[in-house]
Amino acid sequence: MVTFPQAPFLWSRAAADDLARGLLTPLTWSILSQSAERALRSHYAAWGVALPHDLPIWRRIAGRAYLNTGALTTADQAVAADEVDAGSGWRLFGRAPDRRQKEVLQRQLQQAVPVFAATRSWQQGVATMSWRQATLLQVMEEIEPRSEAVLTVRDYLMTGLGSARRQLTRRLAEWLPQSHHELFDALFAGVDGREGWAQYRFDMQMLVQAARQNTAVAAYLAAGDWSAPLPDAGFRQRFEDFVAAYACWADQPLEAASPRWAEAPATLLQRLAARLQEPAEAMLISPVAAAQQRAETAARISAELGSKRGRQFMAEFESLQQSVQLLPPSREALVMVMAAARLWALGAAQEAVQDGRLTAPDEVFLLQLEELKQMMTGELHDAAQVQALVVERRAQQAAWQRREPDEVILE
Repeated sequence: MVTFPQAPFLWSRAAADDLARGLLTPLTWSILSQSAERALRSHYAAWGVALPHDLPIWRRIAGRAYLNTGALTTADQAVAADEVDAGSGWRLFGRAPDRRQKEVLQRQLQQAVPVFAATRSWQQGVATMSWRQATLLQVMEEIEPRSEAVLTVRDYLMTGLGSARRQLTRRLAEWLPQSHHELFDALFAGVDGREGWAQYRFDMQMLVQAARQNTAVAAYLAAGDWSAPLPDAGFRQRFEDFVAAYACWADQPLEAASPRWAEAPATLLQRLAARLQEPAEAMLISPVAAAQQRAETAARISAELGSKRGRQFMAEFESLQQSVQLLPPSREALVMVMAAARLWALGAAQEAVQDGRLTAPDEVFLLQLEELKQMMTGELHDAAQVQALVVERRAQQAAWQRREPDEVILE
């Protein structure tokens, strides 16, 4: 029986950052938090750990997402120690915990590519829809299941990555006790806790670097008047290629209120201009180069370990590589869900703007998902009531924008 901590809970902002960074609008929070909650509970249930229904997992404090790290640490420890519910069926197989976990992970990871492909196809369909009542209601019912499916896969990928890294570290400590930290650095090159962002971060850094090194482009961005085309044809092509590759992304890509790069390229110019005012970052290793470095290091270690141990080591290493490779597509899929949610929300706002419940389309992001659903179905039909909510939420968001809450909160 797993005993979970009681209030006060330890809430971590950093632990939630990979899912949702920065100040979130009510609509974005209501979509992500509900989907993430169901995905996380389903994920632990697959390991035989039932998170109590009354145990809070996610919280929004001063508009930012926080995760109950105390509760999830307890759940992780229960899985690692095999302290799972006997009624879950886990102990009926008579297999070692590691083997059972690998089987569960492998079954789930086989769903990753189909889930990502289905999400891409769905988002592309949403992008071409005309927003009639029927299509609005259809997409309304699809957003949360799509988000939950992607987040469930992401949770398994993160678990698989963490498990493989721990196993590799443990085997190296046992089998090659004289291993130096440079060996570990090479084996885990590019594995820094933000694997889902890896390709995007690298490509963005390359774009910023190209702008920084081009005097004409840097001057153009510093001037802040972007009505004229970018002054350098080569950089202009590079910029357009980035926008095409990351069309659904944005300055805050999981925030539905944030305009997408393809929708408003000027927002990317604004982001580049801001980055040029900041100190230059240390250059990131490319995901391709990092994967190659990990593979070469693992091959050397395997040869040194010998046949049997080398095979065991490489099996764990391939699991790590698989998770690292699939995490960027999982991030891309979640960005696509939120890009589709943005399109749907703006489509849903049209009628409300026409009948005066909203004064501008972007006010829709100040409503929670359930409130927007009620507005669409006519349950929330009073313009004064809707506007009161909008005014209250706008003031609240502005107040939160001026605050920078603590990274860790005990509450």
